[in-house]
Amino acid sequence: MDRIVDAYHVCAERVKQAGSSFYYGMRLLPAEKRSAIYAVYAWSRICDDAVDDYLGDEAERQLKEAEALYQRAFDDHWREARHPVSVALGDAVRRFHLSRSAFEALVEGMRMDLAPRLYHTFAELEQYCLNVAGSIGTLCVEVFGFADERARDLAAKLGVALQLTNIIRDIKEDAERGRCYLPLEDIERHGVTAQEILQGRPSPGLIQLLTFEAERAKQYYHEAMDLVNLVDPDSVRCLKLLYGIYYLLLEKIEAMGFDVWTRRVQVSRRDALKLMGGAFWQANG
Repeated sequence: MDRIVDAYHVCAERVKQAGSSFYYGMRLLPAEKRSAIYAVYAWSRICDDAVDDYLGDEAERQLKEAEALYQRAFDDHWREARHPVSVALGDAVRRFHLSRSAFEALVEGMRMDLAPRLYHTFAELEQYCLNVAGSIGTLCVEVFGFADERARDLAAKLGVALQLTNIIRDIKEDAERGRCYLPLEDIERHGVTAQEILQGRPSPGLIQLLTFEAERAKQYYHEAMDLVNLVDPDSVRCLKLLYGIYYLLLEKIEAMGFDVWTRRVQVSRRDALKLMGGAFWQANG
């Protein structure tokens, strides 16, 4: 049992060091659920690092190692796994009946990032978002607990909303890695050039394009909002904060005229504490 406790501690430290705004929400969960979410998030960060910090064959190798971590968690001898993340995931998988298909989907989404690619339609981009973020939404809601199966679909929608927000915020960083997630059909419709995206030239077309994508993200947020009424009561505060942080992030991006090239937009600890007071839900509920 001590090995499982130690493994969860390693995951918690990984999450804390990552500096994610998700950390504030996770801390609102009961201890058992909080530990499980830490394990899921720690593993997802390993997947992220594999495709963001490495290139070519090494990136593929790192991602395969990350894939092996969750596969060991489903193995009958998960307690003897060498990596603490596998041990923590193994315990979480059995406590909360986590879906293996969600882990598989996230790895598949990450594999889509191994080589530069373009998304011709939003349908293609949506599938990517479902893989890399909808899968995490599914795992989170399984930890949160729910009685209505609609929760799975709404959690996936929220994952898409969060990923679209990330795509808007991270245009500069993604371009530097040779990535562009904005659908070509949208880029062409607004008369935007690749050079404008790479250099962040504040053309009317580019602002209109990002406004369009922001409104699309808001629609997903709106559709997912009822999720807070479907999860277990002891998980509601966490879900509300995670939702509120990312919605506020999108609003901040809009307020600065979508100038995501000059500085990286973030939600501060002070903002998060305000959200914990429930102001967002009083205004939008």
